[in-house]
Amino acid sequence: MHRDLLPLLAPPGGGETLSLAITREEDEDIIEGTLTDDSGREFPIESGIPRLLPSELHKAQLSEISARDAQAADYDKMAFLNAFGRIEIPLMLRMLQPRRDDLLLEAGCGTGRMTRVLAGQSRQVIAIDFSYESLLRNHAKLQSAGVTNVHLVQADLCNLPFQDSAFPQALSCQVLEHVPDSHSRDKAVRELSRVLKDRSTLVLSAYQHSLLTKLTGAKSGEHTGGIPYFRFEKPELRRVLENGFEVQEITGSLVYLWAARCRRL
Repeated sequence: MHRDLLPLLAPPGGGETLSLAITREEDEDIIEGTLTDDSGREFPIESGIPRLLPSELHKAQLSEISARDAQAADYDKMAFLNAFGRIEIPLMLRMLQPRRDDLLLEAGCGTGRMTRVLAGQSRQVIAIDFSYESLLRNHAKLQSAGVTNVHLVQADLCNLPFQDSAFPQALSCQVLEHVPDSHSRDKAVRELSRVLKDRSTLVLSAYQHSLLTKLTGAKSGEHTGGIPYFRFEKPELRRVLENGFEVQEITGSLVYLWAARCRRL
């Protein structure tokens, strides 16, 4: 964790400030330490990653965290995701048009399928995920590539640990469909709206309930290990995003995903 990150942080689930106690530091990077909120809740910093999960999580979220942690070592070997990324990533970048001199929030980075690309398109990237093992793998890949402008944070999309209006742009790919119920999905979108500046851009992809999935798959259920999923019909995705955004475009060109471009109200 770099000291530059501290002014952007806030306690998850409410509160204004976090105090920092450093156990180990290398140059400007805080490797081990503790963040404490006004009520005395403590959040550890481990291997340079602040662990800012809220004190309570949905049962389905705990199940997904466990599954994501267990699968982190194999995630990068998934042939379909690697092949599909060659189509998805360029489309998402075209929709976002990231500014190289600005800050970007990657909401749901996993093991870093997109993080390194985004780092080359932005001044700084704040990349969050609630799987700590995935973040460790992402961190190792960034270090190996010599990428120094990414801050990794363990966080819950429904309780983002950031100040209001902290970011001028955000990207979230294949995350919203795993938020476990409609109330939580609405909350996640409101949180993304809260941490973005006025008129900022959010680009988001989510599972599409297409003709193919209507014929061959369920609209909702669980992937291996207990990872919940929900496939959106276009009006459903629009309704969720309108919790804090003006929806400028939703395209189904990715076939099994919707890709949406939104502007914060």
